[in-house]
Amino acid sequence: MSATHTFSNLIPDAILDAVESTGLWSDSRIYPLNSYENRVYQVGIEESSPVIAKFYRPGRWSEAQIREEHETLLTLQEQGTPVVAPLAFEGKTLFLHNGIYFALSPKLTGQHPEADNLDQLYQLGELIGQLHQAMSTPFTHRVSVSPLLQIEQAAASILNAEYLPQRLKPDYQKQIARLHEMCVAQLHNYWPTQLRPVHGDSHRSNLMLHNDQFHLLDFDDCQNGVAVQDLWLHLTQTENPRQQLSEIIEGYESYLPFDIRELGLIDVFKSARIVNYAAWLQQRWHDPAFVKAFPWFASEEYWINHLNELKSCEREWGNMSR
Repeated sequence: MSATHTFSNLIPDAILDAVESTGLWSDSRIYPLNSYENRVYQVGIEESSPVIAKFYRPGRWSEAQIREEHETLLTLQEQGTPVVAPLAFEGKTLFLHNGIYFALSPKLTGQHPEADNLDQLYQLGELIGQLHQAMSTPFTHRVSVSPLLQIEQAAASILNAEYLPQRLKPDYQKQIARLHEMCVAQLHNYWPTQLRPVHGDSHRSNLMLHNDQFHLLDFDDCQNGVAVQDLWLHLTQTENPRQQLSEIIEGYESYLPFDIRELGLIDVFKSARIVNYAAWLQQRWHDPAFVKAFPWFASEEYWINHLNELKSCEREWGNMSR
């Protein structure tokens, strides 16, 4: 059964049956939340607060990888790190219903960080420093980051499919080759001998200001990586990116020293993220939710803009590490 077909079976009754299989009693109110890789719903509970039900995309992570994510979150929660951990029922946090793994977590309300708020950037740096200090032991089952391999595989996938317009392919191949060469050189200059556990996707939408404290959400992409992976996503295209970076690092170093050599990896991770995003949309294009949410993906304009993004990576290379 394909992932798309499996998700298509997540009708309201199936969602309620899954939630109630844990022993909770739903009030039948279901609200889909903004998630495409997995399926996430807010589900009302009788005489209690709503819960968040997350249904994992089949075939993406193994049971061992999901359990390691949950164990990490429970440990972080016990240590006082502000994260949202899964709810346990009779000692279990991961459940299987109709062939789909799912988990429940408490609903957290609040606001996402402001992109250019320097005080908040300092607080985010503190939070990520606290997280990295608490996650000191590398993952056993989760993936380890390999940005060069990611670029190679994503670009090959794009070039071998029919979505990238034929007339753009020669220019795309040249641009990917150029960025690949620059990434190889940068990784030769510095790549840590030991990777460390990181959140892996700590963009603003995965952070929530709740009761005057930032919380990290959605550890779906937690992995072995490098510290800067969890920091650079908070740098925005403003007039003072260096000041933003300074605030983040200063907050981070309230908990851990930051190896300044990692700044040279920002361009590598940025390039990989841009190529991977296009390849991800292409890979999931059979999923009706993607066609509805990203209708512009199949247009020539999208691919022109994507190519221009890659060219911008080359033009701006090294700005953050100088």
